[in-house]
Amino acid sequence: MSRPIAKLLTGFLIAAALVAVAAVIGTLSQPTPAPTSLPNPNGYDDFVKAGTLVIDNGSNYLTLGIEELRTLVKTNAEALELARVGFGHQTRVPLDYSPTNIARLSELPAIKRLARAFTAEGRLAELENRPGDAVQSYLGAIRLGYAISQGGLIIDSLVSLALQAIGTGPLEKLVPGLDAQQSRELASALEAAESRQASVETILEQEHAWCRRTYGLRGQFVRLVTYKSLKQSEQRWESKFKSQQVRARMLLIQLAARAYQQEKGERPKGIADLVPAYLKTIPQDPLTGTNMVYHP
Repeated sequence: MSRPIAKLLTGFLIAAALVAVAAVIGTLSQPTPAPTSLPNPNGYDDFVKAGTLVIDNGSNYLTLGIEELRTLVKTNAEALELARVGFGHQTRVPLDYSPTNIARLSELPAIKRLARAFTAEGRLAELENRPGDAVQSYLGAIRLGYAISQGGLIIDSLVSLALQAIGTGPLEKLVPGLDAQQSRELASALEAAESRQASVETILEQEHAWCRRTYGLRGQFVRLVTYKSLKQSEQRWESKFKSQQVRARMLLIQLAARAYQQEKGERPKGIADLVPAYLKTIPQDPLTGTNMVYHP
């Protein structure tokens, strides 16, 4: 290898090393934000307490008969009532900055049991021909999903997405049978719930700030060493996040179109016909950043 080329390569390696060192210093020197104060009362506490009260026999609620569902719903009536009280309170995830704390690992499964209790209640209402009550129960599972991720981390968001999906599936099937008022009210409630959902960027910022505060410089060094695998994990979560957003916003459009059709006797020609009477704004496609489209 000629000397000029060797010098060039050496200079390139030195420059690359300096850039890497600067990146490390820049990452490690980022200030750690102070913890955000929690609301009092905090709806999150209500949801955790309600979740611990839930009796879940582990069965899929879709496989239970009507009498089994009645027994299950009656048993969990107190938990469901407490959860509905929590919907009236501001909610924020109480982050713990101790690397050895495992309390959250028991809280999240309890909250998931609570969502299953809502869907069991909704299924019972369907079997008893009470579609309006079924809608409110499934909406409860979705609202719970949105609420328990506020101020939280990626793990909270993943549970949130699962709970939203638990309630969204049954609701999608009920849309064709809803009247105009039910469709309007449900669209409004879902639109309000989603408006409080943190963005991908905000959740990632919270995740990184939590890691800096919890694990310090050593943790940040580990993050840099494992950057590629961590980045892939974050991308997989982001894909799930945006996919659920698309599904939720399609449901919004379906509900608004249903109300429009019931009131005007014809389907809307396009999504612009739904704003602002049925939707506050045109939902955005998170995958493209453009307006979503309604196809009659």
